[in-house]
Amino acid sequence: MSHFPVFFDLKDVPVLVLGSGDLADAKARLVARAGAKVVRWDRLAAGADLTPFRFIIAAPVGDEIDLAALRAAASAVRVPLNVADTPSYCDFILPAMIERGPVTVAVSTGGTAPILARLLRAVLEKAIPPGYGLLASLAGRWRERVTAALPDASRRKAFWETMLAGRIADLALAGQAEAAEAAIAEALASDHPMPSYPVALVGAGPGDPELLTLKAARLIGAADIILYDALVGDGVLRLAKREAKLISVGKRCGDKSSMPQAAINEALLAAARTGGRVVRLKGGDPGVFGRASEEISYLDAHGVSSELVPGVTAALGAAAALRCSLTQRGVARTLTLATAQTEDGMADHWAGLAKAGGTLALYMGKAAAGRLARDLIAAGLDPATPAVAVENASLPHQRETISNLAELPFALADGRFDGPTLLLIGTALAQTQDRISSVLEVAPAA
Repeated sequence: MSHFPVFFDLKDVPVLVLGSGDLADAKARLVARAGAKVVRWDRLAAGADLTPFRFIIAAPVGDEIDLAALRAAASAVRVPLNVADTPSYCDFILPAMIERGPVTVAVSTGGTAPILARLLRAVLEKAIPPGYGLLASLAGRWRERVTAALPDASRRKAFWETMLAGRIADLALAGQAEAAEAAIAEALASDHPMPSYPVALVGAGPGDPELLTLKAARLIGAADIILYDALVGDGVLRLAKREAKLISVGKRCGDKSSMPQAAINEALLAAARTGGRVVRLKGGDPGVFGRASEEISYLDAHGVSSELVPGVTAALGAAAALRCSLTQRGVARTLTLATAQTEDGMADHWAGLAKAGGTLALYMGKAAAGRLARDLIAAGLDPATPAVAVENASLPHQRETISNLAELPFALADGRFDGPTLLLIGTALAQTQDRISSVLEVAPAA
């Protein structure tokens, strides 16, 4: 059965709810909240007149209602019928709903899987914060004034897009109603009511789109231009709207095939000057080996505002995928994030890290694993220190191997690891070594 979603205004509409149990009570509350005049019957009496009702909802307990007779009676007077958990008797479906003030979102599986609809509603409730209700109310209050101030349809459309996805939206979503109202008034009073958008430097996380922040997902979905690193997962890019322009700017963290940083800066500035919404999408967190400060400084120098939206950095994504704590009371009190893309002659650097103890998370560590292991051992780190290498953390094609510091280079030498690889080194990993070993391949001894 196919369905076409329609919202009805139920204010003062007579609705019959049949059934004597808790489910019928819940259905009655649902339609009453929508303003309907609810009539309750436990059963359908023989010859009962159904013509006064616009809709009938049945949630019987056991066999207290003859559903075939109810269906025939409702059809005879052309009153749409819904029977809870019985799609074959339904003329319409009651979806799982999310309400945010004037905003209503309905989720339906066509009656085939009501529990799934409720689970999807829970996901959407997190993705659609209550601030969207305030934003919708603001739009309603300002609708006539915006129309009067901007009679040209194209300029009015641009204004609404700015309001609903830019700074004004951010204020409303943060619950700052007065500030949002003031920003709308200021924009309409301006000679240029469509203010430019700040460039958003957004953390895409380790790859799994479910690990994005809600703000990151919203900005990606609203962007007109997205400049993204090659480390950004395809699942994240699929959140972009169809008409968005996607520009790959290569990898980061010292990859020599990358677009030079100067060229990225220029491309970012050119995108910002189009007047559209620009997102600079970076793998992991933009503030962790993502050169965010260089891009922010370049934009500042050219009079372009920006904002930084954090993401889950690869070390945390990998630890979550391994169900592993990177700190441990009495074992590892520190966590050090470092890039393995360093020059030779870093003995003092590695000595300091070795003495600090704790857990080391070394980014882009595959190619340098031999040198890293040698230098860390020379700096005093125990060769038996647990070490885990994780490639494509959080993605379905994630690979991992567990060994110790001395054996780590051999674990990575067989060519199986050909993507971005993170190295986790530290005693804290031993606390979960048995559990990790059940899902990881143990590296061969040297």
